[in-house]
Amino acid sequence: MPLNLPTIIVIGYNRPKSLSRLLSSLRKAHFPPGNVRLVISLDNSGMEEPREVAEDFDWPFGEKRIIAHKTRLGLRQHVLSCGDLTEEYGDVIILEDDLFASPYFYQYTTAALSSYADDANIAGISLYSQQFNQTANLPFTPVDNGNADVYFMQLAASWGQAWSRSHWVGFRAWMEKNGTDIAHIDNIPADIRSWPESSWLKLYNAYIISRNKFFVYPYRSLTTNFGDPGQHFNIASSRFQVAIQQQNIDYQFAPLESSLAKYDAFCELLPESVKKQNERLAAYDFTVNLYGCKDCRSGLQLTRTGQKGLFNFSLSMKPMELSVMHDIEGDGIALIDSAELNSASLTTPKTEYDMYRFFYKFPSVQVILFGFRERVQILLRSARSR
Repeated sequence: MPLNLPTIIVIGYNRPKSLSRLLSSLRKAHFPPGNVRLVISLDNSGMEEPREVAEDFDWPFGEKRIIAHKTRLGLRQHVLSCGDLTEEYGDVIILEDDLFASPYFYQYTTAALSSYADDANIAGISLYSQQFNQTANLPFTPVDNGNADVYFMQLAASWGQAWSRSHWVGFRAWMEKNGTDIAHIDNIPADIRSWPESSWLKLYNAYIISRNKFFVYPYRSLTTNFGDPGQHFNIASSRFQVAIQQQNIDYQFAPLESSLAKYDAFCELLPESVKKQNERLAAYDFTVNLYGCKDCRSGLQLTRTGQKGLFNFSLSMKPMELSVMHDIEGDGIALIDSAELNSASLTTPKTEYDMYRFFYKFPSVQVILFGFRERVQILLRSARSR
């Protein structure tokens, strides 16, 4: 166990109940002997309650520090200021106030940092297990990675993340050189590119993608997101709730280079991993585009289509890439030349319907009507509040 234990940094703004809930989960977690520092950083919301929650909270595991900003920073500057605390503390764990932590979050993070803190290919550690592809608006399931408890993605985490000093220094150096204009950076998903300027995560993702780095993600989540109304949600949402780890385990970490579970920013498995499992594809250069969110205009791509390709696979196994990796022939997936692909077919209502049926049980008419009514009500409330 390192002498310099990671410092926990809790980010709060104007949600005292959320802050109290997160702090309560931290209070119940397991920690090693030593000074486990807790920093509660509060942006200026004009409310007294968050400060009162922070001051009243008892932290018996080490030093407690409250940073109450006198002026409004905004989410981007607030998170950046917390990341800059790596200069003072070294390794940090960042938790926003709408999260809830597993009792074992500290063991996992400490062990992961011990393995990846100085790895030049790694840009940070996620405590949250990604189970949804936000770009495609569909579920995401990572493939098995042997006996490793983690997989790798070219997506930064914001629902519980840890940075070593070297992780953060790399990002800050990139940001100083590139600024906040990411228009010239390729391979950024359209939804990420459209995020508001208040998003620090937009910049960190651009950094990861442009430098070909990865975040480490756990198969068992150490945080979950309550989706409380705030910067991210207009109404409470359980969409990103995931099961969190309930028992202690002996974590196993794999090197990035030898791992099978490596994903790009579109939540697509890297071609090298597909080819490693299916030797028939080893001689081909292609882009993996199973979710259909990439704008592939040339070259071969592995995508969902009923067209005849060089190879055709069944859209049957979950996750989708397993049908390719295990060479399950059939319809629904093809390795095809992008010039021959009817790309418009990837976004037709029928294609979206087929994907919905692949991932979900189709709802009843009553459920569809109820959901439609609720959606209309939300839109009307939103329009009235403007």
